[in-house]
Amino acid sequence: MESVLIPWVIASTLLLFVAAYWIYTLEKRFNSLEKQYKRLLALSESSDQATFADFLHRLEQHDTRLQTAEGTLSQIQDILPHTIQGYGVQRYQGFANVGGDQSFSIALVDARGSGFLLSGLHGRDETRVYAKPLVQWRASYTLSAEEQAVIALARKMTEA
Repeated sequence: MESVLIPWVIASTLLLFVAAYWIYTLEKRFNSLEKQYKRLLALSESSDQATFADFLHRLEQHDTRLQTAEGTLSQIQDILPHTIQGYGVQRYQGFANVGGDQSFSIALVDARGSGFLLSGLHGRDETRVYAKPLVQWRASYTLSAEEQAVIALARKMTEA
C-alpha cells in the first residue's frame, strides 16, 4: 500500500510547488498593474481640465497627421509600380571590325515591364544611339541578342 502512495505524494508535492510559483507570478503581475492604476488615478486627480483639453487637442493633431501620412502613403503606393525598378546594362562589340566593347544596351523598366531600351552602336566613324519602347517586357521593334539579355537582367531585378 505504501508503494502506491509514494508516486501520489510526489506528484501532489510537485503540483503544489507549480501552483505556488504560479500564484507568486500572478501576484507580482497584479502588483505591477495596481501601481500603474494608482499612478493613473493620481494623474487624473491632480490634473485639471486644461491638461485634459490639451491632451485631447494633441491627440486630434496626431490623428490629423496620421490621416495625412496614410493619404500620402496611398499616393506613393499608387505611383510606385510606375517607377523604374529594374535595369540591365551590357557593353559589347557591336561590329566585328571595331575593337573594344564600345557599344552598349541599357534597359530601364518598371515593375510591369514598361519602360525603354537604349542601345548605342559604336562603329569606326560614328556612334548611333537607338531608343526602343518596352511594354510588358516586349518591344515593337526587332531586338538583338544583347538587347534581349539586358531586358532579361532588368526583369530578373524586378522579380527579386
